Formats: sequence, structure tokens, C-alpha cells
Amino acid sequence: MKGLLFSIPLALATLAFLASPALSAPPTIDPGVTAKKVDALLSQENSAAPKTLDAEVVSDLAFLRRLTLDLSGRIPSETEIQKYLAAPADSRRAKAIAEFMGNDQFADRWAVFFGDLLRVRYNADGGAAFQAFVHEAIRTNTPYDVLTRRLIAASGRANTQAETGFVLNDEADAMALTGVVSQVFMGVRISCAQCHNHPFDTWTREQFYQLAAFFGKTQRVEHRVKMQILGIFLNERTETTILWPPEDKAQGKPRTVVKAKFPFELDETDGPNKHLARIKELRDFQTAEAKARAAKAGTSVDDLIEGGGKVTNKGDLSDVTEEANAARRKIDLQGDLYRASELRRQLAEFVTDPRNRSYSRSMVNRVWAELMGRGFVNQVDDFRNDNPPSHPKTLDFLADEFVASGFDFRFLVESIVRTSTYQRGHLPGTIAAPERLAAEKAFTALPTRRMNGEALFDSIVVAGHLFKPKHPPGSNMTTVLSYTQVAVAVKEDLSKPGSKPKAGDTAMPAPPKVVAGAYDLERGIEVDFKKALKKNDGLEVDQMTAKSAEELEAEMMMKSGRMPAGTRVRYITKELKTIVDDNPQFASSMRMASPAPTGHFLRVFGQTDRATLDERRDHNPSMRQALMMLNGKLTNEAARVGSLEPVYKLISGAKADVDAAIKFVYRETMTREPTADEVADAKAILKEAATPVDGLADLRWALLNSNEFRFIP
Repeated sequence: MKGLLFSIPLALATLAFLASPALSAPPTIDPGVTAKKVDALLSQENSAAPKTLDAEVVSDLAFLRRLTLDLSGRIPSETEIQKYLAAPADSRRAKAIAEFMGNDQFADRWAVFFGDLLRVRYNADGGAAFQAFVHEAIRTNTPYDVLTRRLIAASGRANTQAETGFVLNDEADAMALTGVVSQVFMGVRISCAQCHNHPFDTWTREQFYQLAAFFGKTQRVEHRVKMQILGIFLNERTETTILWPPEDKAQGKPRTVVKAKFPFELDETDGPNKHLARIKELRDFQTAEAKARAAKAGTSVDDLIEGGGKVTNKGDLSDVTEEANAARRKIDLQGDLYRASELRRQLAEFVTDPRNRSYSRSMVNRVWAELMGRGFVNQVDDFRNDNPPSHPKTLDFLADEFVASGFDFRFLVESIVRTSTYQRGHLPGTIAAPERLAAEKAFTALPTRRMNGEALFDSIVVAGHLFKPKHPPGSNMTTVLSYTQVAVAVKEDLSKPGSKPKAGDTAMPAPPKVVAGAYDLERGIEVDFKKALKKNDGLEVDQMTAKSAEELEAEMMMKSGRMPAGTRVRYITKELKTIVDDNPQFASSMRMASPAPTGHFLRVFGQTDRATLDERRDHNPSMRQALMMLNGKLTNEAARVGSLEPVYKLISGAKADVDAAIKFVYRETMTREPTADEVADAKAILKEAATPVDGLADLRWALLNSNEFRFIP
């Protein structure tokens, strides 16, 4: 079967990347060498096109700021700046790349990229576990093809089998998943062919149905006990739902089962760099090493495959738990709720086959666009014959090297940031737009990029020292007002003539709402990734929502509208005053439940709800963004100077050094030294303020609200 030649079983692929002594040196591939070849190929392809303007290489500190934002999702700290400048000038960039590639925050930053790509939604079935699963895959550098196979082929219970979140994200709908898999993993928009032959490409409706047939047996199953969901499962039917001809064309005629067929071409021969032979050599080594370790440990590969667990009885929920246990004992876990999908396994093999150039090219194009500001193909998920890549040889080479690396995602990122192309700056705004666009298309100059919402949020936190408290305890006691709606039962005889319900009365009470104004629009739910990935196939999690029979009956009555005669509910609003120590500490936005709620800082700055396949982040400025930066709690708290942060001693006390304080704030906020004019302007701001501390806060607030702060150099 196509696709099996260079793939290895999932368990062995996972084993091969566990930390343990190697039997011998594995085949290696150097991102530095790859980067030089990429630069050479770009130059070669550009030489055949009209000459474009060249942007200068960015300065050392501008490069550090760009690199830190791209690899860690935030601006560098003062400590990182000083460490960088202390390194030899001819090697500091390479050392910084190596350091930031190995930081834990690399996973945080790129999990956001994958979150957008895979449309990870915290509130979807298994969403919390899925978000944690994706983060863990980036942290451990799970090969991209292994990750993809797990996402496409997974079966089992949401949360317990975290990777099922990908298919459950679209309610296991075969037609939706067909467009998703094609567009996400291969950059091809085949969805139009669901209803008719594609108007702008070669895809036919029949090909769409053949691809959809791989998902024809997939279904979402809810297992319930006493109206409580025991679990949501991704499972397989015995019969497919994909039939031909389509229902709108059948007109009463018999319809037949569509045979699954992968419509994308696979390479028949190896490339000039022998990438197919090289990945086979690498995977053969990994397989042999994994088998040797398993034999040494006395562990079979089958022991590594996780199955279902047991339902345990904890807490005072004996009736529900016992019934759940009884129901579960009747379930054939492997046959009913954990039935593996042979069709989706085959599709996963086809998609990730090293000979499927669409797969490797698509990911390379996406990462290149993420780091360079535009892709070889734009839009990044619109590969088609009449939208060819700007530099096909460069794209193919980098895609082949990505394959040869064993689909090593970190290798791909490092290869790109090590190129000379990545170090190029932007052309000034005085250059005519056509010339500037031509240079950006040739990558002889890079487009300007705005920070995404998460990077902007975390950069404000870094600049303002908000990852930990910067004020002494008790120095910022504040009264916070919030409002809550409280239900009050009201007895009325509405049978009397003229009796009418009062304003605010309702027969079916809604959940109480708490309104806290704009006080915490920057707060979010931080996800405990380790806890979310904890394997648990029992009832412990579900018991939190288990209810008594009386509660369930009451809920049913309210839902159906059958309230006791003469009973109504009125809501009254109560004001709550809470005294808090307003000494805020913010967690990284990249570990928040995503997507954030509507109106949250991240959503205002472009994060989508990840519900629509074609929805992209909007990086255009808006009045709402300006108002949030000008008046938002995050920016204002970052601007305030706390007595526990380093700059305080430079601006307060007998040994105050105003010049040093100004330069310190510029480095922390803008990653550069201020000019003489900027120092003079800053001194004027400090002079007009009530105190030097207040003046420095005004300066920092102004810098945070500048365009320079929001754009990547």
C-alpha cells in the first residue's frame, strides 16, 4: 500500500524519541547547512527575475527582539539583552538562536501557531486535553508526521484520548473533515468540490466524496447514565454514510457505497537530495533502537498502547456510580467505544507519506510565512496550479530537508531563522509601494509584521514586570465593585382577572450572571497542561457534574416550562464591594484557555474563535485596540513603577540617576538605547509629572502605546 514504505508503527515512532542511550550515532542533518543552501537557492531564483531593492541586515538588538518574539513569543528581558551583548559579536546571533530554540517558551509560542492551525477550542469536546496535547507535542518535539497520524486516526474517549479532539472539533462530520484535512495538512482548498466540481482547480465532486469516504464510518458517541454524560467517544460505525451519487443527484435512484481513494499524487522517485532514502535510513535506525530498548526493558510494544480504564467509586454518589459501573461492564470497550478506524489509519498514512509533497510543502510554507511575513504561496493554504510558489526550487528543497529530518519541526524553524534572509530588515515607507512589494515577494526585504495578540500581551507583561508582584503586599488596597443577579421566588395568583407578571419575572430561571465591568478584560483561565493530560477513564471528573434525582427532575421541569402553579422567579441585582490588594500578577497568555472570551484582550488583538476553517487573524488596527492600550488595566499596570522592580532604585532616592532610568526603560520596552532627542523628551515628561516615579510611569505608558512597540523589527 502507498504510504507504508517509509512509515513505522505509531508506538515505535513514539518510542524512538524517548530519552535513552542510542545504540550508535543516528543520521544527522544540520540546520545551519540547510539555511545556507536556502539562501543560495533564493538568490539563484531571484537572479532570473527583475532586480529588486535589498534591505539592510537588522541591527544586533533588533535581531534579538525579532528572534525572541518568534521563538519565545515575547520581547527579551534586560537580563537576556545583557547576556546577548556580552557574547562575541560574530557569534552572538547563532548562540541566541541555539538558546531560544531550547527554551521552554518555544513550546508556548508555537503551540499558539498550531492552535490556530488545528482550531483548538478549549470548550469543544475534549478541548482542554487537546490544547494540552498539542502543547506537549511541541514541547517534546514529536515528529510532525507522528502528530498528524495521531490526530487523524485517533479513536476513544474525549479527554482520555486527547488527540480525538481534532476530529471531534468538527463533530466527526465526514464532509467537514474532508475539507479540514485537505486544507490544514496539504494546503489545498477542496471544500468547494463538495457541491460541484471545483471552479478554480482540478478537483471533482467525485474525488471529494472518495476522500470523504475515509471518514464515512466515523461518529461521535455520547454514553449517558441518568441523563449525565459518562463520556464522549470518537468511534466507528459498521456501515459508511458516504454514498454515490450525492443525494441531490440521486433522484430516487439506488446509491452505492463510495470506495475511499486518496486523490493527491505521490512521488514515484526520490528527489535530487535523496530525502526519501535519508528518512528511511533515519526511521530504520529509530525502529531498531526502539526495539532494542524495549527488549532490554522486557516490554512489548503492545504494552505501550493505552487502553480503557476502570470506573472507580469515590464520593457519596453510590447510585449513579454503581449504575455507571454496571453499564460500563456491559460495554465492549475495544469493540464499541474504542473501535479503531482502519480507514482513517489508511488516510493518515497517505497524508503523511514522505512521497506526498503536498504535505511537507504545506507545513514549510506556513512556517516560512509565520517567520518571514509572507509565504512562497499566498494564501498559505491555497496551493493550486494557477497560484504557483514564488520560489519553487527553494520551497521544494526546504520541504525535502524537512522530510529527511524525520519531519522534525524544530529543525524546520531553526533552519529558517538561521538564514541570512531572516535577518533582513524592512524597506522604509518612502519607497514606492510597487517596489517595496516586489522586494518583499523576492524576500530581499521583509514585510512589517505586527505582534499577534499573545505576543503583545506577554511583551507588555515582560516590559512592565508583571509576571510577579512588583509592589509590596498591602500597598495597593482597592475597592472593586461587581454586580450579580440573584433569583427570588415570587408567589402570585395569575388566574385572577387583570393579574400580570411583573417586569423581570420569568418562569424559567437562567443561571446567575456576574458582571465585573472592564476590571479584568485581560484575565483568562490558565490551563494546567499536566493535569489536563492525566489519563483517567473513570467517573472522577464526571462526578463533579452528577446531580441528585430531585435536582435532575427540577432541571427537567424548568427546561420544559412545567413550573408549579403560581410560582415565578424574579431577578434582582445586588452590588458587591470587595477590597483587594491590587498588586496584579499575570500569567502567560499562551497558557490561557483558547480561544479567549469575546472582548478579551487577545480577541481584540486578532485571535479568532477558531470555529471557521478559513478565518484568519486580523492584524489591522482598530479603535477598540487603541482604547484597550490607552485605558486597559494591563497597559496601565505595566506602566506603573513598582518599588520591587529594578528601575525603581534608579529613579527614587538619594542615588537616583534619571538618565540611567530612562535608558533602562527604553531597553526593557524597546530593546534598544534611546537617542539623545528621546532622552531629552523623556526628561521633559519626568519634569512635568508630580514625582519622578510618576513621570517614568508616563514615559513607559507612552512607549507601550507606540507603533514601534507593537511591530516586530
